[in-house]
Amino acid sequence: MTIRTRLALIYFGAIVVTIGLVGILVWWQLRTALRSALDQTLETRAAAAVTGLENNGQSGLQEGDAAGPPGVFVVVLDERGQIVDATPGVPVGFLAPSADLTTADVVAGGSTYATHTVTADGGLRVVAGSDLTAISATLDRLAGSLVAVGAIAAIASLAGGWWIAGRALHPVALITAEASQIGAVDIERRLPVPSRNDELRALATTLNAMLDRVADAIRRQRTFVAAASHDLRTPIAALQAELELAEDARTTDEELRAAVRAAHGDAVRLGDLATGLLDLAAADADGRALVRSPVRADLLIESVVRRVAPVARERDVSLSRSAPGRLIRVDRLRLEQALTNLVVNAITYGPEHGEVGIKARFDDIAEPAPTETETLLTIEVLDRGRGVPAEFADRLFEPFHRGPNAAGGGTGLGLATAAAALKAHHGSIGYESRPDGGTRFWIRLPV
Repeated sequence: MTIRTRLALIYFGAIVVTIGLVGILVWWQLRTALRSALDQTLETRAAAAVTGLENNGQSGLQEGDAAGPPGVFVVVLDERGQIVDATPGVPVGFLAPSADLTTADVVAGGSTYATHTVTADGGLRVVAGSDLTAISATLDRLAGSLVAVGAIAAIASLAGGWWIAGRALHPVALITAEASQIGAVDIERRLPVPSRNDELRALATTLNAMLDRVADAIRRQRTFVAAASHDLRTPIAALQAELELAEDARTTDEELRAAVRAAHGDAVRLGDLATGLLDLAAADADGRALVRSPVRADLLIESVVRRVAPVARERDVSLSRSAPGRLIRVDRLRLEQALTNLVVNAITYGPEHGEVGIKARFDDIAEPAPTETETLLTIEVLDRGRGVPAEFADRLFEPFHRGPNAAGGGTGLGLATAAAALKAHHGSIGYESRPDGGTRFWIRLPV
């Protein structure tokens, strides 16, 4: 069942219930008013007859008692319940109500009569009565009119609800039709935004924002695949050429050994690239789940220093570090990998015989609630290199992007892997130029 149908049926049901309740209330109020007026008339008529009996000292009705309201009769009963006197119009077979009842309905001649009884002096009872047929007919006509009007109103409400629901959901139909046309080949297409500032406009705006993020992810994925393909194509082509040279019977021993050495270098490069891609995928927030474990911050920094020590010795770079011995809970493998990439980057792009510093500290940040605080671990990697070129700043943490002064045979995945690891930790990464030369890289993460 469509939303339009459900809304129309809900509107129809609400109108039917409302009309039904109002109709019952109107019918009941009219019935109460008519019966109350009749009971008042009967009470007045009976009281007048009793007054006449008591004033005249007689046991029967006077001539003026017959000139009462139309449709009302009066009966005088003795102590035994026998009729002593009556006005015209008393129904055939009329039986007086019990002496204990002041107001009662009695049945006579196939009709129902409302009665009111008043006791007079000498044990006489005066009963005034009237046929209820007229009231019943009036109430029946009112009920029929209410049912007819209610049925018309209900049908009109169903049609109106269907039309209103269609008008209200028309923007949804447009959004649905447009959304069905959007695909990976048309990532710049967006949903129509209704002009009215309502929930549907908010929905369309939110979905368009989501499509922007999806389109951005697709563009980044395409760029990533293109860059990876480019980086893979060169060593694979070189490896293929070197293997063909080695296979050629005319190749000399010296040329064969050179081809094998070159093929080995290309194979190493391919292995490094595959490892970097796997590390990037694992470090991403959507990759391997975080495995947090307790570790001291100073021991974590010391482990990173041991891992990068061979690279530092090659360039005669000294490493300094300072970190408090405070326990933290992090994914040690990912965080060590991110720090290692940052430190190796600082050693590689810094001057030979220079120095790279690693400093860690803790900051307690107050949360919105006055009683809550969050502890942030900040680790800085300081070098004395030439800094980050301005034209490369926006793409520094994107995969496969290497600066114009890139050194070595890297794959351009180190900083991207570090950024992905910090994102998985709900942390952040950044850099800034140092006033006296060099670059300060920093990472911050809640611990």
